[in-house]
Amino acid sequence: MKGNIIGEIFGFIFTRPIEDDLVVRLVYSFPDLAMKRVEENGISEREAVDDIKNEFLNFINNMNEDDSSEFLKIAEPALLAKESEYASDSVNVMDPDKTKWNFYIRFKVSESLGVDKKSLMLLDQFVIEADGGKSLKEEKVLVLRNKKSLIHREILPLSKKVEQILILAFAELGIGIAYPGSLASGFILDKIRKEMESTFISHHTKVFDGYYEIPLIHFSDKFGVELFQEESLPWDSNATEEKESSDVTLLENTFVDNYNHLKYTCISGDHFRKIELASSILATSIYEDSLVSKIILSMTVIEVLSEKTCRDNEEIRALDFLVQSMNEANDFDQKVKDSLTRTLESMKFQSIGKSCRSLVKRLLGKKDSKLFYDLYDYRSQLVHTGSLKDDHKEMYKIYSDSFVLAKKTLSKYIQQLSKAS
Repeated sequence: MKGNIIGEIFGFIFTRPIEDDLVVRLVYSFPDLAMKRVEENGISEREAVDDIKNEFLNFINNMNEDDSSEFLKIAEPALLAKESEYASDSVNVMDPDKTKWNFYIRFKVSESLGVDKKSLMLLDQFVIEADGGKSLKEEKVLVLRNKKSLIHREILPLSKKVEQILILAFAELGIGIAYPGSLASGFILDKIRKEMESTFISHHTKVFDGYYEIPLIHFSDKFGVELFQEESLPWDSNATEEKESSDVTLLENTFVDNYNHLKYTCISGDHFRKIELASSILATSIYEDSLVSKIILSMTVIEVLSEKTCRDNEEIRALDFLVQSMNEANDFDQKVKDSLTRTLESMKFQSIGKSCRSLVKRLLGKKDSKLFYDLYDYRSQLVHTGSLKDDHKEMYKIYSDSFVLAKKTLSKYIQQLSKAS
């Protein structure tokens, strides 16, 4: 194993063959690592980023030519993405050690605080207000404002810590906090706001040698943690979104179609119970607003409809051979044998993911089964790591594809059941 080790950097150990996912995770850890160094060492963001880059380049230079070439081939796309992201998110000011900054956190709550007040003061430094000067009694859009301005490298870590403290404090009350960018209902409007700000800022930014100046205006109605210069003026974009009227003809046609498919179906059968549960989860996914939850629930609809599928005969024969060989050996404790036997027996069935893909392929065809494979991979990443390997992938698009595929699969499942009745 030691001969396969390439080296270690920032807590990541690399071996041959180089794992693509591990390289991408290393690159995507750079912003958090930079923030930590800013907070612990009192240096600027640019200095922290430059230090990390230098250590990264030294790490690559110490590899042999083949390893470094392969490593860079994987790392470069992720590095370019992060460099572009940093360039658009960072703000260089003429004197970062003197220019003061502040922040606000605008967020949605799952239910109102129910307090007949316009604001709450916390620690004599933070105030929570209802949006637009309304009462906290009913308003579900709130803003936390910080009363103490600091230089940028001090305000940045403080704002992120306060965000987490805020989430935990509201959770203790049984109230959830979310931003529209993570919600299906607010995603489009939030995206429009961000594009408006980006266009405005880029149009009014002046570029000089070694720094640039942005206009002293900040958007006051953005959601999430928002930093702004102390002297800047707040600007409300007044962006709104209107709901189009629903297609009642489509509602009528779909109702009639499904009535015709289900009217002769036996409601006591296993297939009908699957339909009941799948339709319930599909409806719940529409009520649910979190994009992550929507993706997971949409994939669960297909899981409910799938059946346990046995592996082919040759694979089952190989598993039986392994069980027999282990039981005949005297090198293992009986408890170990029993535990591994149960594991090997369970492997006689295909994984849930493969069973679902087989179902989608049978009902909808090869193209949709390939789409399911991609979507299920996104779902697994969200469940097991809490994020996507490609964090530039638009969550709203993943959700839309997941919901449409789940809906199509359920509809086709009902049609097939109707034909079999």
